[in-house]
Amino acid sequence: MSKIKKDERNWSVAWKNPFVIGWFAILIIVVSVNFFMVSMAIVTNPGLVIDDFYEKGKNMDKVLAERKRMEQLGWQLKIDLPILSEGKVDTVKLTVVDKEDRPLNVDTAILYYYRPSDRKLDGKKTLISTGNTGEYQANIVLNTKGKWDIIMEVTQGDLSFNMGRSIMVQDSQ
Repeated sequence: MSKIKKDERNWSVAWKNPFVIGWFAILIIVVSVNFFMVSMAIVTNPGLVIDDFYEKGKNMDKVLAERKRMEQLGWQLKIDLPILSEGKVDTVKLTVVDKEDRPLNVDTAILYYYRPSDRKLDGKKTLISTGNTGEYQANIVLNTKGKWDIIMEVTQGDLSFNMGRSIMVQDSQ
C-alpha cells in the first residue's frame, strides 16, 4: 500500500507563493522596459525645436492673411521633383505661373528642406533662373533616406508665396 503524501506547503507566506512571485516578476519587467524606453527617447530624440516659437506663433495670423492674399493673386508653383535617392545629385525644377498660366519672374526662389528626426540635416538651396521666364532650378543632394519635409518659397518685391510637402528619399541602390 502506498501512502499519500500530504501537501505541507504553507501558502500564507507571500514570498513562497508562486503567483505572488510571478506577478512581482512581471511588474519588474514592465517597469524595466518602460524605464529603458523613456531613457532611449531622452537620449536619442533631438526633437523639433523652434528657437523663436513665441514670435512664430504671434505671426501666424499674418501668415494666414498672406496665404489668402496669394490665393487671390492666383500664383501657382509647379515643382518638378524627381524621385530622390540617398546621396544622389538630383535637379529640382520650378515654374512660377500666374492666374492665366503665364510664366512669372520672381526675385528669389528658395527650397528649404527639413529632416523631422534630425535638425542638423536641415538646409536650404537657392534656385537660379534657367534663362526662361518663370523657370528656376537647383541641384540637391539629400544624404539620408526616409521622410523629409520641403518648402518652396518665392518672393517678388514684398510679396512672398510658399508651398510645402513631405517626400520620401529612397535607399541608394
